[in-house]
Amino acid sequence: MDVPPEIAFRRVEPTDALKDRVLDGIADLEEVHERLVSCRVMVEDTTPGRSSGKIFRVRLDIGVPNRTVVVDFKPDGGDEVRDVQQAIKQAFDIGRRRLDQLRDRDRERSMGRDLPPHGRVIKLLTTETGDRYGFLLSRDGREIYFHENAVADADYDDLEVGTEVRYTERRGDEGPQASAVIPLDPAEVGPRQQDSVPLRSPDTGD
Repeated sequence: MDVPPEIAFRRVEPTDALKDRVLDGIADLEEVHERLVSCRVMVEDTTPGRSSGKIFRVRLDIGVPNRTVVVDFKPDGGDEVRDVQQAIKQAFDIGRRRLDQLRDRDRERSMGRDLPPHGRVIKLLTTETGDRYGFLLSRDGREIYFHENAVADADYDDLEVGTEVRYTERRGDEGPQASAVIPLDPAEVGPRQQDSVPLRSPDTGD
């Protein structure tokens, strides 16, 4: 973490045990998100004066590059947490889940930027004169025409409906078409990216 953690207690005795619990929670956050920048923690007794039935609030301000993840945990109703250690644990559990989701979204966006345009073969056709062509389904749901002469690093006969390819797109007289179609090794496409190219065409049902 770039900045030392900040820990504050309001109307709660700052015992070594509570400080250690908070530091353990921060260490867990660092395992989830390797680029943790800062973490501010505030533990508060929201029911001062009570000798029993206390309700504790725990706020986390977790800094990661270009954003801050905020957890403001305060149980209410029948879900009261009257133990401060438990309240701290639940707040950090929420923080871990949110960081995990954030990391996955960032990773997916990064993979999408790094991967060249790719799609999936959805049609393979032959004209009466023996001319062969097909259509790809792009990641954004468009059908893209290609001629057999555009297939590179493979033969047209090697293609099947469902084959993953990367392609170079240009504008044709009748819409988008691929000027180069290259079958893609499945190892080059992560599972999330494969899922992002729909198998079915919304227009044809193929």
